[in-house]
Amino acid sequence: MVRMPATLGRFQVTETPTSISTSAATTATDGRTFIVEDHDLVLSALSSWFASRGHRVHACPPGELAELRRLERRDLVVLDLCLGDRDGIDVLQHLADTGFHGDVILISAFPEAVIEAARAVGVDCGLRVLGALRKPIAFDRLDEMLAARRHGPAPAPRRDDETMPLAAALAADRVTFHAQPILDARTLAIHSIELLARIVVASGREISVVGALADAEADDLGDLARAALAAAGRVGRHLLRRGIDPLPTAINVPSSFVQRRHFAQIVSGANDFAVPLTFEVSELDAFEDLADTRRVATSGVLRGLRFSLDDFGTVNSNIDRFVQIPFDELKLDRAYVVGSATDPLCEAVCRCAVEIAHLRGATVVAEGIETRDDLVRLRDLGVDRVQGYYFARPLPVDVLADWILTHRARTASAASAADARLV
Repeated sequence: MVRMPATLGRFQVTETPTSISTSAATTATDGRTFIVEDHDLVLSALSSWFASRGHRVHACPPGELAELRRLERRDLVVLDLCLGDRDGIDVLQHLADTGFHGDVILISAFPEAVIEAARAVGVDCGLRVLGALRKPIAFDRLDEMLAARRHGPAPAPRRDDETMPLAAALAADRVTFHAQPILDARTLAIHSIELLARIVVASGREISVVGALADAEADDLGDLARAALAAAGRVGRHLLRRGIDPLPTAINVPSSFVQRRHFAQIVSGANDFAVPLTFEVSELDAFEDLADTRRVATSGVLRGLRFSLDDFGTVNSNIDRFVQIPFDELKLDRAYVVGSATDPLCEAVCRCAVEIAHLRGATVVAEGIETRDDLVRLRDLGVDRVQGYYFARPLPVDVLADWILTHRARTASAASAADARLV
């Protein structure tokens, strides 16, 4: 067998293996693999490499993309982003327009930032992008991506009854709220909860409200915030009945909601709420009237309300916004939290955000933590609180109470064991 080199450069002549092991062959699926590449040598080498792993390969030079109109769900498209007179973004859009529901792997000799942006474009188009590789290609990484491919068919497109406009959901009383715990980064004691809206669709499933926000009117977003306020009171009362003191509660509000015409009544009744409230200002829109928002937020803080800048580092959630409004808290977006233990750019963004927030006297919450490595790194960087699937998913209210009691018993037991070791 001729040995395959570990990497494949854009202009590197590559020989391919003539036989394969049984384990390598198992990376193939029932579908086909379409390789879209403009350089003949790279196209030939990639075709041979995939064929050696049991794939039914279709080589697609940029001028011969007719076959991409007949893709099936189990198919895989390996796409070079630079294709001579056209680029890979055009092909990604073509795949989305034709309703492709298979897998995509991106390759390119461009810098990592460009490749990552292209990957995000693919995700924005609704495509399943397994990953993106910079040339020269590391075949061990390519093997990992293939191993991660689903074994079953791709999920069917979401049915019409699986979506619902926000206004319709609110009118039909189909909006419910789950609570996700927020923990102290060092002790992992429960500090607070965030209420996250769900829509109960016709099938009875609960789906995230996020998909309905883009087309929602400003009044609908305000109604959603008021529904969250009512839910916060219900959650606090439920916890009391279970013998748990109400926890500080965060709800999400659009920037347009932090205006006198919406917020005056909330500020005047700030002391009447059953739980301490934090308003997480979302990144969906810019402030309608900065002076009015600053006045309302400052008055609210003086009366005991807290404001958090959500999704920091994305869209309108930036440093300029943070320094102009008296935010008590900054929430790092999960785009920078996930991978912060291994990605230098994510780590740098998190470090700078922590330094800026602490200089302003604000606390930092890292949301979207999914691994212990990221938790440890963010704790080392000085993050104050943590939130994410690593600890708990958003929970229904009755499940939340059980989770709190179990978590407190577990952390108390761990603390006792630690104390015993010190004796």
